[in-house]
Amino acid sequence: ARGVVDFPMDVRQRNVVRVSELACDDCVTLDTLYKTNNLVFLLFYERALVGKHHYKASIIDGAELRWSHVVCGAVDMVDDKAYAQRYIDPKTAPAHIVVRGGEPVAIQKRHLERLMAKPGDKETILWHLRDLLTSDPSPNALDISLEVGGAEAFARALRSYRVVIAGAVDRDDEESRDAFRAAAQRLVFSGEVPMKVEPPSSSSAKKGKGALHAQKDIGFVLALGSKALAGSNLTKGAAAAFVGGKRQTEEVQLGTKKPSEAAMLEVLRSVARPVLQAGAAPAVGEGGGGKKRKRKGKGATKEL
Repeated sequence: ARGVVDFPMDVRQRNVVRVSELACDDCVTLDTLYKTNNLVFLLFYERALVGKHHYKASIIDGAELRWSHVVCGAVDMVDDKAYAQRYIDPKTAPAHIVVRGGEPVAIQKRHLERLMAKPGDKETILWHLRDLLTSDPSPNALDISLEVGGAEAFARALRSYRVVIAGAVDRDDEESRDAFRAAAQRLVFSGEVPMKVEPPSSSSAKKGKGALHAQKDIGFVLALGSKALAGSNLTKGAAAAFVGGKRQTEEVQLGTKKPSEAAMLEVLRSVARPVLQAGAAPAVGEGGGGKKRKRKGKGATKEL
């Protein structure tokens, strides 16, 4: 089945796949989307109305979630109205649903109130997704990798995870940055590197601010520029694994200034494998795929 990591780089950078029964190069069926991605943010819209103001305000830029655990899909009801009818009254579009493991996630009144108070606001929508999908209250809770600039930011990132797969590139090297984050996403979605996104629970909600600073199991961190590497025991153009903030593996060079995702994948795999085999990281992760289940109920949020 075709997952988001199987699409061309430009589609992955936008992080929006077309969900349709049509046979086209950039299309994937709804069942396939659910089968290959555990966490999905799905929009229902009509392309003829996209230029209208209320539509523009309701459509989140999927790039805000690129390289994360969340894959964004878009259903054009002109072609695939039946998909929308599973979850919403098409007259209420544009609308979105949040899906976990093939099932729409029920939303609460407080979500509706905040979304309606700031329609289309990026930070509100990202809060909405984090609050529904994870027990982790941190801003990067749904991210697989993060970029940092400055020595303190890099040191803080090393403290935030028990195991860190780190790399370092120039800030202006966009291709290397995307290759690193794309490769990290592929390793997690394939299950090679386990990374959990725990769903919210009543007990996690009670943790409050304490959970904000809790150390996570594993993360990918990309340091941007030489300043971020001061005192870090990592050199620019290389990658290495850190455990407890200390480097555990020899540096592996990232290669050319603009490495491909395939080349970056091999580097990150070679860096991650020793610490995973040593048991420094958890054995079971969520990855990208979700179980294929029967879908019932309606968990749509109307976008105003």
